[in-house]
Amino acid sequence: MEREIEERLELWGLKLDAQTKESLETLAHEIKKTNAVLNLISKNDEPLLWSRHLSDSLAAAPLLKNLLSPGALMADAGSGPGFPALPLAAALPAFNFELWDSNRKRVEFALRAAGAMKLKNTTAFHRRIGQSGAFELARYDAVVERAMGKLENILFQCLNMLKSGGVFLAWQSGLVDAQTPASLKALDKAGAKLETRFAYTLPGETRERFILIFRRK
Repeated sequence: MEREIEERLELWGLKLDAQTKESLETLAHEIKKTNAVLNLISKNDEPLLWSRHLSDSLAAAPLLKNLLSPGALMADAGSGPGFPALPLAAALPAFNFELWDSNRKRVEFALRAAGAMKLKNTTAFHRRIGQSGAFELARYDAVVERAMGKLENILFQCLNMLKSGGVFLAWQSGLVDAQTPASLKALDKAGAKLETRFAYTLPGETRERFILIFRRK
């Protein structure tokens, strides 16, 4: 791991121990080894794996530590190759993670990667948000999503997965999507509100990014 990335994580309030670093290095190795076959990330992103994907996922770790108690159960709604849940699970061993994705091969990759990382707080399911019945009704203390498209299209489904008082963390490039009529309607329907936001920049970038934090009342 480059020192610049470590310094950025520490600036956000996250200091990684040796075991977590080793686990994250294993994830990076597994992704690069498998990427040509499964197209887990863009080929052009491989040199930026740490700065663009792993760091971006880990930005939520200090937030979750402050928002939740040890033992909390989280869902990654549409995790793809395991972002953000696998990096978060490595950095937050006191929390439990369930990864959801509609692509079976990516779910199988996430399970293999979690095994290689020696994670004991992670599992993955071949499930589609909005089509999984009781599996997704008010089960989770937190839901995270990093790359599922427009917020207004997935907001209600993700909020619906939360217990009362649970939090939904959505990675966004801006704030507009949280203020559209469709998003506001979804918040009202789910009995939720936009509680706060975390603004940050990734190593090597100047563009500001956001993690929006919603809470179900």
